[in-house]
Amino acid sequence: MTRVRLENITKVYGSVIAVDRVTLEIESGELFTLLGPSGCGKTTTLRIIAGFEVPEEGKIYFDDEDVTFLKPYRRNTAMVFQNYALWPHMTVFDNIAYGLRIKKLPPEEIRRRVKWALELVKLEGLENRYPLQLSGGQQQRVALARALVVEPRVLLLDEPLSNLDAKLRIEMREEIKKLQRKLGITTVYVTHDQLEAMSISDRIAVMNKGKVLQYGPPRQVYFRPTSLFVADFLGRSNILYGKAGKYHDGYIDVYIPDLDATLTGVPVKEITSSNVAVVIRPEIARLVEKNQQVENKLTGKIDLAMFLGDKVELRVGVGKSSLIIYMSNLYEPAPGSEITFYFPKDSLIVLPAEKPLMKEQ
Repeated sequence: MTRVRLENITKVYGSVIAVDRVTLEIESGELFTLLGPSGCGKTTTLRIIAGFEVPEEGKIYFDDEDVTFLKPYRRNTAMVFQNYALWPHMTVFDNIAYGLRIKKLPPEEIRRRVKWALELVKLEGLENRYPLQLSGGQQQRVALARALVVEPRVLLLDEPLSNLDAKLRIEMREEIKKLQRKLGITTVYVTHDQLEAMSISDRIAVMNKGKVLQYGPPRQVYFRPTSLFVADFLGRSNILYGKAGKYHDGYIDVYIPDLDATLTGVPVKEITSSNVAVVIRPEIARLVEKNQQVENKLTGKIDLAMFLGDKVELRVGVGKSSLIIYMSNLYEPAPGSEITFYFPKDSLIVLPAEKPLMKEQ
């Protein structure tokens, strides 16, 4: 297992800064995901780790070895590409064996390793087929087997599930996580899919415009984002702008003009501006029971209701704002009716606003 360390990595294409002073430490044996929108620099960062790109600044280390200028074939990494990059004229066996033959391993060792890889990805019996005779999921498994069979120090996955349908994506991300756990191989995974990243990763780095904005375990990044971009990109959110009020016992009150209401008990460590934004995840909303005394209680009109199988998504008009909230799939709302709900105080997130909200008096 190999630890990967990036120190102040910068990559520039012409006048575009693709990767901007990125510093990361990927622990040995962990599945680390680079997450962000298209063009944020995540694939370029992956290619720098692989050695396909050389940074203008910074260093890359595998354990304590500086590999910044080491050729890709000498780093002992393996990459699974978005389009799989299988040889169409080669059988499954020959595709998987390709890297081993390049290394000039004995035929018996190649057969042993390919057999192991086929069993690992559950493709036994398909070794004589060609890529065009396989389904998308099977092709993805061949690409994964080809990467694993060379026993790389670091496995690199560049949006490997993006060409699969929704159901197969779920199945394959489970398989990738199981395989990674079983082999204990250090893995760097690139995706723009937030759910995919949260479901398989030990840690996530959220990138935008070449920078890493935040990284940590999925739960930490999801429930405690440090910027509005991260809060908005990772999952769905209601973002409400307001004015910071009274601070007491680690909590702050925030007046929200669009709701004409004060949200109380928002947990915060430190606030440096009176202009703030409150981030509310839709799933934290709770119905107010009869005679229940709660903070952060709101009443609004249901503008839209969508049954999504595992939950009901509501659009609720409150004051000048339209809030997204989730309810149990047993809840049967009537569009146009009123609903009274509340937000538990410890589930709210307060962040500095990225634009002035009100003039200081």
